[in-house]
Amino acid sequence: MEGGALLVSGSRIAAVGRARELAGRWPEAERIDLDGCALLPALVNAHCHLELSALGDPPRETGFVPWLLEVIRRKRAASGQDWERSLAEGVRECAETGQGTVADILSIREGAAYPSDGPDVLAFAEVIAPRPSRARGVVKGAVAARTRGGVRLAGLSPHSPYTACAEAYLACAREAEVRGWRLVTHVAETAGEVSFCLDEEEDLTPLLYSPLSMGPPPRPGAHPVKWLDRLGLLGPRTVLVHAVHLGPSEVATVGRSGAAVVLCPRSNRRFGSFRAPGRALLEAGVPVGLGTDSRLSAGDLDLRRDAAAAVEDYGWSPAEALWAATRGSARVLGLADRGALVAGARADILAVRVGAGLDPWEQVLAGEAVEALWIRGERWESRAPWPDKAGARPVRE
Repeated sequence: MEGGALLVSGSRIAAVGRARELAGRWPEAERIDLDGCALLPALVNAHCHLELSALGDPPRETGFVPWLLEVIRRKRAASGQDWERSLAEGVRECAETGQGTVADILSIREGAAYPSDGPDVLAFAEVIAPRPSRARGVVKGAVAARTRGGVRLAGLSPHSPYTACAEAYLACAREAEVRGWRLVTHVAETAGEVSFCLDEEEDLTPLLYSPLSMGPPPRPGAHPVKWLDRLGLLGPRTVLVHAVHLGPSEVATVGRSGAAVVLCPRSNRRFGSFRAPGRALLEAGVPVGLGTDSRLSAGDLDLRRDAAAAVEDYGWSPAEALWAATRGSARVLGLADRGALVAGARADILAVRVGAGLDPWEQVLAGEAVEALWIRGERWESRAPWPDKAGARPVRE
């Protein structure tokens, strides 16, 4: 809408229309002019690992398993101060790049605290439980640990079919159903994962589990999507992350089930040339959102860059990519009041500077400057730079 405006009352959008019309109807309202800017909903990052934000630059290792082992090594060496800094820096970067809501996978069991200002963070407790006999206790412990730490959970995240057994997935699903939570899991991220699930000769087992001194869970004996479907775990509250190695049959299964998918195109580029079936998922009616994954895989937490990558990798239009990064991600997370500029929605608003006479959709994806961000109707302001620390990643100003 050219010359459009929003009327904000408290934390909500009260009306949407032409600036002249709204000014005439509410002449006493404070007016904020943003000439030369496009207004859009604050972005919704549907999958992130904020706790990795201050653990150095992306590993140089090529291949998924060596990369994963290096990430695990850094996590084991991290201190409480590193975790605190990671969450704070990660949330800040999400705000600086225009995000109003972030879905975060949290493996830190205690002592984690998100900043009180900035984007709304929805925490999903990560569960790694390869042993069936211990699965239920691990799930209960994951919930209890975050509760003691004061983190308000939005769901559970059994990590993947190669780190969590069927009993763990089912225990997570029962807990999520009782609490009205979502179930989020990494699925079909790499060819090695699919090979492991299918019990093929070439898989990730020898490389991954020996250095971790732990055994793998029982092999599913089917493609991970088919396995989850067989367990009765695909449904409207299930979110499949990555979903790279899906064929037409798996796409159709997800479409019939009502499950949602979060794509992380830049992270997936790191681990191979295979692209997720982004166009096929949309055509199958699957709710699709976008996520950044982590700094250690994507390099940064700028969701607009993932939207731009989705245009290149999936053949989406810029409008489809921005929809996935806003309304699509909000739908995936069950957030009916976010991701759209409509009356009654939460006033999470992003202003991006664009040039006159140019396509605003393309300019927003091209990384044009974020002019301003409002979260819950309040303008977000960048805080003072973080204290210097040897080896710390510099934060943009």
